[in-house]
Amino acid sequence: MREVLVKSLGFILIVALGYILKKRGFFKKEDGLFLSKIVMNITLPAALIAGASSMNINYVAIIIILVGLISNLFDIVFVKYIERRNSPVEKAIRIINCSGYNVGNFAIPFAASFFEPTALLYMCMFDMGNSCMVLGGSYALAKNEVDGSGRLNIKKLIKTLLRSVPFDVLIFLFIMSALKISMPKEITTIASMIGSANAFLAMLMIGIILEINITRNQAKAVTKLLGIRYLGNVILSCIFYALLPVPILAKQMIVVVLFSPLSTISAVYSKMIDPDNPIPAIANSISIILGIFIMTGLLIVFT
Repeated sequence: MREVLVKSLGFILIVALGYILKKRGFFKKEDGLFLSKIVMNITLPAALIAGASSMNINYVAIIIILVGLISNLFDIVFVKYIERRNSPVEKAIRIINCSGYNVGNFAIPFAASFFEPTALLYMCMFDMGNSCMVLGGSYALAKNEVDGSGRLNIKKLIKTLLRSVPFDVLIFLFIMSALKISMPKEITTIASMIGSANAFLAMLMIGIILEINITRNQAKAVTKLLGIRYLGNVILSCIFYALLPVPILAKQMIVVVLFSPLSTISAVYSKMIDPDNPIPAIANSISIILGIFIMTGLLIVFT
């Protein structure tokens, strides 16, 4: 428990360091976007390759991918039921922000220091299903609430997924595993050296992009939005942990991911629905802070 608390405190301090240095002018917010490119295109793929020897394609992988997709669909149905009396725009905003999970930039770096490489791969499998909704599925359903014109463009969604380096790497590793081809030890050793920087860069990036400026009315709106999101994820966590026929480590990683922050792209899609609404961006920042503490608590329980 002490080791978990020390590592978690370290992550919090790295986030705080990034935030303080940004406020002091050492970093600009744009630097956070630059770091996100490094994380998503270099260190995270390297971390995946480093854990390639742990990948095993079986029914567990398929189940976890489906869980990632089903979790988002459940969130959307849950929001539509709770928000059934609200305006279409409010409902659409909550559909986008109550579904979707920040796996690559947050959950994986946070948990990778506490668990074996297999745990990271379980998270990536969840993210394959999650990405289908995060990268356009949820927005299409939200857009349909507003004007009925939203349609899920499968071709465009696949192109977007294939432009994601971590997704491409994971597909490549899936194919290698299915063909029983082992990654050369020399490659995994080099990848491990690069991937070891993933957690630090991801947490520093989060601190740099973090923004906390909020009024009382905004606080109420954010509280309601996050309350709906976390209530839905508590329900999902209980169902998955009790019923899924997968290893206990896989169940633990699914629960951890369910309490990760909002997807970074959710604020972008929200702007496309309501350009003047500041709530999604604020909720995204608050969910990062909450995510650190909730996930730390889960790690203490699981480890």
